[in-house]
Amino acid sequence: MEIQKFKQEEIQTLLSLRGAVINDVVYHVWSNNTNEQEEYQCLDWLELRFEDKSRLTFTAGEESDGIKIVIFDIIEERKKLLEQFQGKIDIKSFRVVKMDLWADVLNEKITEVKLTKIKEDFYPNDEMIIAFENDNQLKIGLSHEDGLSVDVFEDEPPVITSLDDYPEEDIDE
Repeated sequence: MEIQKFKQEEIQTLLSLRGAVINDVVYHVWSNNTNEQEEYQCLDWLELRFEDKSRLTFTAGEESDGIKIVIFDIIEERKKLLEQFQGKIDIKSFRVVKMDLWADVLNEKITEVKLTKIKEDFYPNDEMIIAFENDNQLKIGLSHEDGLSVDVFEDEPPVITSLDDYPEEDIDE
């Protein structure tokens, strides 16, 4: 699958999140209940709700071909799926603010959204990292099973392999 990129307006939207505060999070899960033993679910829409009442919804794209920002209408979307799959596919929505990874960043200011940059104007849309004022970071990416994944992200500290890498101490001050 070839790497897609964020559209210019999506990049603008993501950059404009600086200073925003998330106060609710809803996972809208695509759910296949044809097999009674095992229901297949994937996180298809991730809805962030902000203090100022605005909302932002991410999806993994029709073919899991990248993270996209969408206007999400749950009623329309459910109707479409139920018709298309004769009631075998549904959308289930869960408020997830009690999950540790969201509880840790709830009501914290977003300090930045980090995107990978391959070249000028090309930011692949397979992942993004949202950094918060309390130093927590969340990585939103594409999962292997399709759909989205959300994980706690930690910057790896730089590896110092020898004492020579330490800066000189300035003794005569």
